[in-house]
Amino acid sequence: MKTYVIWLAAAAALGLAGCRLRADEASNAAHHGRYVGVGIYQPQQGWTDLAGAQPTGDGPDALTVDDEAVIVVTDSDTGEVRACGDLSGYCIGMNPWSRPLPASQAAPVDLLEHAPRREPSPAPGRPPSSAARSRN
Repeated sequence: MKTYVIWLAAAAALGLAGCRLRADEASNAAHHGRYVGVGIYQPQQGWTDLAGAQPTGDGPDALTVDDEAVIVVTDSDTGEVRACGDLSGYCIGMNPWSRPLPASQAAPVDLLEHAPRREPSPAPGRPPSSAARSRN
């Protein structure tokens, strides 16, 4: 019986030791690529009127006006955000991390006027608080 327990413990230790991933393998296991999807959007008037996407000739190539969806992705290595038309293949991009923000855009930002304060909505199925009822 004692030998059986020793063999069982040795087999369990070997099995568990074989399951351990190295740090570089573990980080790649969940990482499926460099680009992360943000969303798929319906093109609006601004997309179809992009100046840089206007046709240069009268060929059969799809134009931004032909796009049925705009696909937006983020490059997880650089922070660049790209939006591309599904049929035209035309892409625009920006990289908010390429240069520091000016002081006027750093949080907290200055406001010309504050929004009016709102009462929080009561939880579903719960009556409003007595303070909220007395204001109505």
